[in-house]
Amino acid sequence: MSTVIEIKQAVSKLPPRKKLALVRWLQAQVDDHLDDEETMASAAEGARALDRREAAYAKHKTR
Repeated sequence: MSTVIEIKQAVSKLPPRKKLALVRWLQAQVDDHLDDEETMASAAEGARALDRREAAYAKHKTR
């Protein structure tokens, strides 16, 4: 099994607060000089991930 697959599996099992801490740590590892396009793409992906989590929560809550 590749390291990337193992990391993805491990991250998917983290509770939300630990994922957020990981995101913050990873972001600190990235060059602070992202251009506007890269920053917006990153923000858009975060928004999509939040939308997916909220939809899954709403679906789970209605059951």
